[in-house]
Amino acid sequence: MGLFSKKEKQRRKLPPPPPTATQDDLDVARRVVQDFLSVVGIDAKMRITALEVSRAGGGPRDLKTALQNGYETGDTGIDRPWHWLAAVCREARAAGDVALIAAVALFVNIWDTQLRHKIRMADTSDMMLAAPPTDVTREVYSLAVLALPGPFPNQAVVSNATGSVAIRAVQMKCAIDVLDAGDAIAPEVRAAAQRLLDRP
Repeated sequence: MGLFSKKEKQRRKLPPPPPTATQDDLDVARRVVQDFLSVVGIDAKMRITALEVSRAGGGPRDLKTALQNGYETGDTGIDRPWHWLAAVCREARAAGDVALIAAVALFVNIWDTQLRHKIRMADTSDMMLAAPPTDVTREVYSLAVLALPGPFPNQAVVSNATGSVAIRAVQMKCAIDVLDAGDAIAPEVRAAAQRLLDRP
């Protein structure tokens, strides 16, 4: 006997389609991502603003909902906000919105490199966000390498208690992470990253 009965298998729903982004999404993403970036270093506020990002990106309402989603569709929905942010980056590139690409790339990078190994189940339950999936980090970093820095490379992406980060600095950090990803990155992105870092 299998783990699920035939009747249970028949009740399974299809997961929702991947998220897309419109101009309205760009405006929402700009607000919630900047809210988070402005409080980096302040744990309680980071948790509140991370939850705002999850809500904006269509994440599950709570852990119970995530588990129910997993049972019904095989997809908890925890990663959906990350895929929404990747869609936001694609739309922002089409709109020439380099400041938003830089902000999203910095947000993703903080979660990827600073928070990934610190997040536990209780944290995910609290913020309805887990560490970003690899396909999202690669796509967002690649878009940042190709689209940034724009006409104002020294423009600040964010200024907070930990300091200020310029668009050019975000691009350079993404270029390093792109090259560290190895062959999984498209050749044209690798070439662009190598030129930025002056690597052979």
